[in-house]
Amino acid sequence: MRAYHSFNDARDRARRRLPRGLFDYVDRGVGEEASLLALRQSLDAVKIAPRAFVSEKARGTATQLFGRSCGAPFIIAPTAMAGLIHLDGEIALARAATRHGLPVCLSTQSVTSVEDLARQVPDADIWMQLYLWQDLDLSAGLMDRAAGAGAKVLVMTIDTPYGVRKEWNIRNGFGMPFRLSPRSLSDFALHPGWLLRVALRHLIRSGMPRLGNYPEGMRPSLLGGSDAPRVALRRDLRWQDVAWVRKRWAGRLILKGVMTAEDAQRAAQVGADGIVVSSHGARNFDAAPAPIEVLSQIRAATPPGVTVLADSGIRRGLDVLRYQLRGAEAVMLGRLPLWALAAGGEAGVDLALAVLRQEYVEALDSGGAPEASAQKT
Repeated sequence: MRAYHSFNDARDRARRRLPRGLFDYVDRGVGEEASLLALRQSLDAVKIAPRAFVSEKARGTATQLFGRSCGAPFIIAPTAMAGLIHLDGEIALARAATRHGLPVCLSTQSVTSVEDLARQVPDADIWMQLYLWQDLDLSAGLMDRAAGAGAKVLVMTIDTPYGVRKEWNIRNGFGMPFRLSPRSLSDFALHPGWLLRVALRHLIRSGMPRLGNYPEGMRPSLLGGSDAPRVALRRDLRWQDVAWVRKRWAGRLILKGVMTAEDAQRAAQVGADGIVVSSHGARNFDAAPAPIEVLSQIRAATPPGVTVLADSGIRRGLDVLRYQLRGAEAVMLGRLPLWALAAGGEAGVDLALAVLRQEYVEALDSGGAPEASAQKT
């Protein structure tokens, strides 16, 4: 694998290797993409005054999350398309994360099932992301399967109440189900490496990719989608749905997509153990503030004992420190490991995590340990 040195290096290589439709699905925002542009600007706007003589004390990266030690304050975020970006992409992410002592959060809509992930990466610290289905009994079954596979943390996404229209997905024909067209077929033909390494190998081995966490007989395929109304996503979520999940799930519960102090307080009231301050990577709502702009206020309003995580827009170790200085205990990584996966498979993710850790250490060496400054922000 040819070495690369940054998020932008990996993203550029992913752009060349992936079909345009798949690349845009991960890379783009929504609407005019104003919130996507603001996401990067908001992080760059956070300035950290260098502190003298801090490097020796600040150099450690290990942290504790929900009673378990992590090699760094990073979690691999749940992403639906890892299994299409690289063959067995979720497995590659989990293996790389495990080598670095990091949790990996598996999406409800992943190609690899939670049982297969646990079987192939037995040492993985698996978190399970949850989109509720219309049939709550089936969602309860998925929670039982996740617990049986060893997941101790459930991450319930609450910021996707409706399907979001994304015009580049419509143009590219990329969605669920995927629409074959002259444009998409041409896109595939222009990326023969991906076609041979991922699509055709998957077809030969196990047929059309399907969503492995869905119930047997109801698993949507890339081309066919699903006509089973019982596994349609539950779009009319209410706090009572969260309360139902809290009652049903015995492990730790995190709510992902909290963007107001009021919702953070309500999350604590229904028994959430943690929240993720997240704009879904600026992919859902184009008027949303950047998470780092509201993080301090949310941290101040969140009761003690509730873990505050954050995500969206993280490209470098310095961004991790920025989020921590505003009150996050750790961050979730979405696009960054996906681009590394496209650029170099499992070895690419391993390298990206090593680079991010080194950048984080360098940021600590100049800015100081986050706990020394977080209370002042």
